[in-house]
Amino acid sequence: MIVSGAAALALTGITAGTAVAADPVATIPDLTGQSTSVRLDSGFTDALTQLQVTPGVTGDATLADGSVEFPITGGNVTVYAPGTVNPYVQGRIEHDGSGLSLTKGDTEVRLTNFVIDPGNPATLSGKVSAGGQTVAESAVLFDLDGSTLQPIQTDAAAGTATLTGTTVRLSSTAATALNQAFGTDAIQGGLTIGVATIVVNLPGQMSEMPQGGVETGGGATSGPDAGLVTAGLAALIAAGGVGVFAARRRSAGRRG
Repeated sequence: MIVSGAAALALTGITAGTAVAADPVATIPDLTGQSTSVRLDSGFTDALTQLQVTPGVTGDATLADGSVEFPITGGNVTVYAPGTVNPYVQGRIEHDGSGLSLTKGDTEVRLTNFVIDPGNPATLSGKVSAGGQTVAESAVLFDLDGSTLQPIQTDAAAGTATLTGTTVRLSSTAATALNQAFGTDAIQGGLTIGVATIVVNLPGQMSEMPQGGVETGGGATSGPDAGLVTAGLAALIAAGGVGVFAARRRSAGRRG
């Protein structure tokens, strides 16, 4: 998931607090497909089972063999030599038309149209809906820990590049929102959702991408960051408050 970022970022990086110019070694200006998947952590799925919350998918997403997968629908990627820019892979990865659902009884929360952004901290944002009503068009949903990122792997025959190992965690404010939606206090901020893998198509002119994991400057973070745990759904709160999640029932929507 760390193949991501803000497309508007200038081609510069920060090293030891000093801005340095850097030229990209490869660019994919228009992502044309493949997917982002998350192998769900047993701690997350066990917690949902205990709370009687059922995970599901929306749109073009799939859920099978313990992994949820979201097709990539657009975005861009710029790659720098590892160690020259942090993160050394930047861009923006879009997943329109798919998402994750969490359902308990008649209460359903939908998280859709994901966008990956490395930032500092790295995040995954998306649209939030509850009871069929939009809570926020774009809110930060999960924190991404790039310190666990593995080196980029390429497959020339398949024409793909793969990044795996990024840890996806629920923010404390997202946990608060879900707790209120499902009438519990058991969902904790910092809960590990799973480990992400992203596969992107390489353009014909790019035969390879630079290798390098976090030890050579790869990833969105140089190590675990407490900010990754506490950052979260501030935009959701500003957009209307956690309470919008609560007590909105699909059955009520049908009556309306």
